[in-house]
Amino acid sequence: MLKFKKILFFILSFISGFILLTIYYYTESIFRHTEECTADWIIFNGQEQANLTLDFMYSENNKTGTVALSGTLLQKNKQTTTIRRDINYIWSENYDTTHFHSKNIDKLAIIDNTEDQQLSEILPDFYVYPDKNLSYNILTQGKHGFMFTVGNRAILYCSK
Repeated sequence: MLKFKKILFFILSFISGFILLTIYYYTESIFRHTEECTADWIIFNGQEQANLTLDFMYSENNKTGTVALSGTLLQKNKQTTTIRRDINYIWSENYDTTHFHSKNIDKLAIIDNTEDQQLSEILPDFYVYPDKNLSYNILTQGKHGFMFTVGNRAILYCSK
């Protein structure tokens, strides 16, 4: 009887350990596989400088997403305007190239006081106007992020 209880105890311990390990790996994979990444981007154009943060949030199932664009615009090293807008987009893939199409741009009027014309001189129109296209090659960088490239030129690194 004692031997039977020991065997039963070991079997139940093994099964419960397996179940706990499975639950742990499942929840860890959900939290690690977030469908978002963040990139810091500094762009210079003549006397202007844009200090930007791009938060890419996307759904692989629906092929939709939002880029939360925020930052400041400086002229001659002095802040002139702030930027805060959400770019809602759809995307498609063709081999190694991802094609983005902006559906609408939601400017947070309380914060964003940058004119579209001024911003379009620094950023691609995709980030400024609706119904604009932009294509990137997106290369996975391990488990922690993506490198957005155009041709062989790295444009930005987006970390998870």
